[in-house]
This record gives sequence, structure tokens and C-alpha cells, in this order.
Amino acid sequence: MTKPDFSAALRLGRASALSRRSLLQALAALPAAGAALGPTAARANVTMTWMGWQGYETPILSGTFLEDNGIDFQPTFIASNEEIITRLQSGGIGQTDLVTMYFGYLQLMMDAGLIETVDESRIEAFGRLIPQFTSHPAIRRDGALLGVPWNWGSLPLMYDPSVVTAAPTSWMDVFKDEYKGKVAMVDDPLTYLLIWGPVTTGRPDGTLLSKDELAKMIDLLITLKTEHARGFFPSYGEMADAFARDEVAISALGWEAVAVWAEAKGKAVSYTIPQEGTAIFMDTLTIPKEAPQLDLTYAMMNHILTPPAQLVFATEQSAGVTNLDTVPLLPPELASAYGYADLDAKLGQARILPMPPVEEDGANATYDDFLNEYGRLQAA
Repeated sequence: MTKPDFSAALRLGRASALSRRSLLQALAALPAAGAALGPTAARANVTMTWMGWQGYETPILSGTFLEDNGIDFQPTFIASNEEIITRLQSGGIGQTDLVTMYFGYLQLMMDAGLIETVDESRIEAFGRLIPQFTSHPAIRRDGALLGVPWNWGSLPLMYDPSVVTAAPTSWMDVFKDEYKGKVAMVDDPLTYLLIWGPVTTGRPDGTLLSKDELAKMIDLLITLKTEHARGFFPSYGEMADAFARDEVAISALGWEAVAVWAEAKGKAVSYTIPQEGTAIFMDTLTIPKEAPQLDLTYAMMNHILTPPAQLVFATEQSAGVTNLDTVPLLPPELASAYGYADLDAKLGQARILPMPPVEEDGANATYDDFLNEYGRLQAA
């Protein structure tokens, strides 16, 4: 069978994403991607495949879950959420057991037939997960659950305190002359929108931009990339390495885990939320369509959500977790950093922002518009 060609729908290279219409049209015209792949060879253990960010495998590896269930765990690390979509479209349906997906993509993936709904009754800890996340309408379709919130964090500004001696107060501080050639950027489309949309527009809901505002945002980022950045790194791990090598002093986007990885290499990296605020990312455990080991997938999800596994993830990755039974077990400084004592206040500073529309609405740039504009930043 000829390999399906999704090039008409996948327009952003390695980190591709697509509109609901273009995706559904592409899928409707093509045979099932998984049909070209033969059955897996018999193994002594059950092979389970998983996709997510570097470090997200930590709770899966904790304890004896894999050994107890005879699982040969096969992880694939991503550099952007869009890579998960690409993988599922390109033969991953029926071959992938579990993915960790940013909540904003769930509706699009459901429309495209890439994911299953989740049987909420099979998620043992669901009633103890952070209610501000489990009640968010973006994770449901007609009442059915599309993904289980398991991990969250903010997108802070990262900096080297040995060079940047006072915490920056604005995202625009990255344009200061003293940081020229010392700014870290990462090829992560959605995070630029979540951070720099509000910075560009001055609006808390700045992910909803007009086409002119979108072009203005990309122009600003192109100036940053071409005149101030040390590198446009392909992953956050490589940004952490650049901090550890003293190549960069400040970042145009961030993730708390970068500080953990840099510290492991002997480099202290600090982070702060500037006055313009930032976004919350909330990642979900999501079941791909035709997941081959469905019972084990639910078992893996339940393991990830146990307090011991969440504690390992939180402490090793400086991460936010969703099972409230884990919070009393956290180191005090970590519990304080994530504001568990007053999550409403935390979510006021680092916000859950809306995704751009996937269809034209006459006012806002669509997600397709954003991806087309983002291609200018990549090429600059």
C-alpha cells in the first residue's frame, strides 16, 4: 500500500499542525494509515508505545508498574505538540498506546478521528484532580472526556542570575542591549503565541489576535531572533544545555523543567513571571484512536495519577501535578511555587488562554493563519 501523503495538510515542516477542515479533508481522501503496517511480532513482554515531552516518562518509570505488568516501554520524545498529531496521522493509529497532549488540541484531534474518548469511570483518581482543570470545557465533547489533566505549569521567563542580577519585570526586557546575542529561543510555535500574543496586544486574551496583530507579533519575534538571539533551539533540553554552557543569559519563553535540567549540569537558572503575565499549560493523558492495549493504557494512566508517581514527577522535574492528594507530600518550596494553597490566585497570574479559532470568524486570525505566519519566524 502506498504510504499516505499528508503534505497538503501538514504545512509547517517538522512541527506541523493543521486546521480542522484541511485535516478532515485529507483523512477522508486517504486509506487508514495503520492498515499498511502488519501485526507486531510476538514478544515475551507486551510492548507499549508512548509519546510526550522529555521528562514526562518519569512517573511511568517510577515504582514497579512496568515490571509488574510485563511491559516493554517504548517512549518517543517530542519537540512540539504538533509532532504527536503528525505521528498519529502518519501510521500511528492502532500503533500508539498513550500520548500526553496540550489540552487546547483535543477538540481538533477529536474532529480528525485521532483520539478516543476516555471512560471517566476507569480513572480512579479523577475526583481528586484539580477541579479548575477537570471542569474546563475544552477537555470535553458533548459531555464525554477527551483527556485527563495530569500535569501543568507556567511558561516563565528563564534567566541566569549570575548575569541577570535582578529578576526581569517585563518580557520586553529580552530586547535590552546588554542581552544582545544572549537570548534563548526555542522552536515551539504554540508557546510563542501564548506568551507574546498578550505582550503584543496588551490584552489578557491575546491569543485571539486580528491578522494585523498576528503579523505585528511575528515581526517582533523576527527582530528578536535576527538581532538578539543566540540560538533558535530545537528543544527545551538544548536550551538548558545552552544555559549550562553560559551561552545564553535570558529566554524569550520558558518551562520550569529547564531549571532542573540546567541544575543537573551544575548551572543555576532562575525563572520569573513578568508583569504582563504568562500562560498556564495543562497537559492531558490522551488515548489515541484504536490504542492496541486499552486495558493496560488505563492501568498506565491510573499509575501516572497515583500520589507516589506524581510526587516523583513533581520533585524530579519541578513540575505541577493534578492529584490533590499529592500536594501534602510535596517539598514546601515546590508547593508554594505552584500556588496550591490558592490556585485561583495562581491562575489569575498565569492564565489558561483560549486557542485561536480553527475556522474564520470575521474577527480573529485562525490557527492556520498563525502557523503560516510562524513559518516566517522559522525561516528568518
